[in-house]
Amino acid sequence: MCKCSLSKYNIFVEQILVLVLIVGCFLLAEHQLALHKKGQAHVLLKKAVIANNVQDVYSARELLFFRPMDINRASIEELTLLHGIGEVTACRIVRFRQGLGFLLSVEELDTINSLLNPKLLGAIAPYLAVEFDF
Repeated sequence: MCKCSLSKYNIFVEQILVLVLIVGCFLLAEHQLALHKKGQAHVLLKKAVIANNVQDVYSARELLFFRPMDINRASIEELTLLHGIGEVTACRIVRFRQGLGFLLSVEELDTINSLLNPKLLGAIAPYLAVEFDF
């Protein structure tokens, strides 16, 4: 009688493991799809910067509002898309980031001496994000 109940238990465990495997595959596929979409948005942004087309730049800003720029990967050209950030300031942000290795939050930009005033940081913060890819 004990063997019979154990065999039922083993079948139940196998079913749970199969279910966990299926859910894991689904989550992995969703993650890969999200990364692909993120990559496409990044490519659109780079094309807008390279083309230096005013309409594309405005579209890029709209895109950034819904999909903020990763401050840890943004190039100087991409940072200059942000209103109030010129090439010199973008260069200083990139140098600051390279000195630290990466930023943990957008608010860390406030620690750069005389780089961004609080009003400017508040204006660009909605367009920036910190993402971690492990």
